[in-house]
Amino acid sequence: MSYVVKPFKHLLKVILDVYKKMIVKKHMEINFWVLYMFILGFVGSRFVVKIFPEAALIINGIHVHHFAYGFMLLAAIGFAALNDVHRKHPRFLGSAYGLSLGIAFDEFGMWILLDDDYWVRQSYDAIMVIGAFLVSVVYFSEFWRILFKKSIDVLTKEIKFSKKKHWWQG
Repeated sequence: MSYVVKPFKHLLKVILDVYKKMIVKKHMEINFWVLYMFILGFVGSRFVVKIFPEAALIINGIHVHHFAYGFMLLAAIGFAALNDVHRKHPRFLGSAYGLSLGIAFDEFGMWILLDDDYWVRQSYDAIMVIGAFLVSVVYFSEFWRILFKKSIDVLTKEIKFSKKKHWWQG
């Protein structure tokens, strides 16, 4: 039995080491959890809708779509963050934010088009854009930080240069 457990323990140790080096040490832990819970929220929503298509909350004959749950959760998370809950429980709040974002944007096409068609392309487009942004923040934040700083330096120098009098200005 130990010959089966030992490789998994070693693999878990490797995963935790990589997580600590790539995520925790670079102060990207909260963003990491936002990203992965966002993916889980989207995939989980699609799974539930596909497997249990009749499962829905209906109030007075009105189907409450799950993007409404996502919006309510996002509002609650925003309220909690405004009241400093994020300082005490940052991983929980980041995870809840990502999950809520995934649930809300799963039905992006429905609320942007004001149409009751769940399987529209705009939802997938929104998920891809948000997912790409979150991946960029988590894994390429150093690149963006350096690019932003260098761009500001170049623009600042250009502005200073353009304010000088040139030979043709007399």
